Amino acid sequence: MIKTSASINLRLLDWGNSMMKFFFASALFLSTIQSGYANPYSGVELLPFNDHGWYGNGPNIARLFQKHPIRVVVEIGSWMGSSTRHLASMVPEGGMVYAVDHWLGSSEHIGGQERPYLHTLYQQFLSNVIHAKLTDKITPVRMDSVSAARALHHVVPDLIYLDGSHEYEAVYADLTAWFPFVKGHGVLCGDDWWWGTTREAIVQFAKERNLRTIVEANFWYFEEMD
Repeated sequence: MIKTSASINLRLLDWGNSMMKFFFASALFLSTIQSGYANPYSGVELLPFNDHGWYGNGPNIARLFQKHPIRVVVEIGSWMGSSTRHLASMVPEGGMVYAVDHWLGSSEHIGGQERPYLHTLYQQFLSNVIHAKLTDKITPVRMDSVSAARALHHVVPDLIYLDGSHEYEAVYADLTAWFPFVKGHGVLCGDDWWWGTTREAIVQFAKERNLRTIVEANFWYFEEMD
């Protein structure tokens, strides 16, 4: 079917309305964090397990777990939770993965084959975690990345995994917001090195802060220079 400008505009409007609802939900989530976090898995209408996603960095992440003592993880961009569940399976008992995502998809999903997933995306993520029996190790944080960094200021992660927006400004903002959480002790790593705008933001950020970038295929992580 040929996509007319009208149909694309309607999809953009629909996505914009979803974003408006998300901002209200974010405000509610922030107040909940400040007053004591409620169980996000309570009352979930369980959907069948769906492993849709693009996670291919499992071996790379596993090597970091072998090299570093990792107990607390923050993940930026979780989709249906393939990477989240893998991260949670490796943290020890009592460890935690904070999964940061607004679960609205991005503008690149509006006309793509992922669009049918968007209306139930958060519900699917929660359902997948329940199916995997990892609810005690995964805390969903339904906020945009920069807002989540402010809300989780008390968290001391050992590893941060970035797999959010691919746009240069958004990637650079994620790096700026989250690197201070691991500076001097933890690991900041991520996906999509092959994505041009993502790579440009990583290279620029590393240059400004005198960081060494280690690249393994589409996976990357920082090492601080002596």
